[in-house]
Amino acid sequence: MKKLKVSPADTALVTAAVAAVKAPVRHIDGKTAPALVGAALRLNDGSIITATNLLADVGGLSMCAEPIAIAEAVRHPDKKIEAVVAVYYVKGEEPRVISPCGRCREAVTDYAPDSVVILREPGKKSLFKVKARDLLPLKYLDYWRGNKLV
Repeated sequence: MKKLKVSPADTALVTAAVAAVKAPVRHIDGKTAPALVGAALRLNDGSIITATNLLADVGGLSMCAEPIAIAEAVRHPDKKIEAVVAVYYVKGEEPRVISPCGRCREAVTDYAPDSVVILREPGKKSLFKVKARDLLPLKYLDYWRGNKLV
């Protein structure tokens, strides 16, 4: 996986994700507090979409921030997702860029296979980006063409 240098636009995307995750949201218990995970997507016109995760009483119904942001992005069918980033936040600590989970990698490569994902090495602060497809090689969808197994 080739690590690419982040651009000023990528840094702005991280800043947008941090702002999203730090903003208060209403939680399932009715209390208002920051979310745990925020995501930001940059579209090919430079616009940014942000979202936060959604916790549910039944854990399997909880949603990561990335697919919620993707759901908003696909409402703009004339635009493509160029870059994705997610950050994790615990009040009193610095928000940190995190890698998308496996389900989110599937969603990103389904809806933005040509995008980049901004990451950091565990335990480090410096950021880099990679092509989304590099995070999920040999994707299930790669084995099908026109409803036929290839």
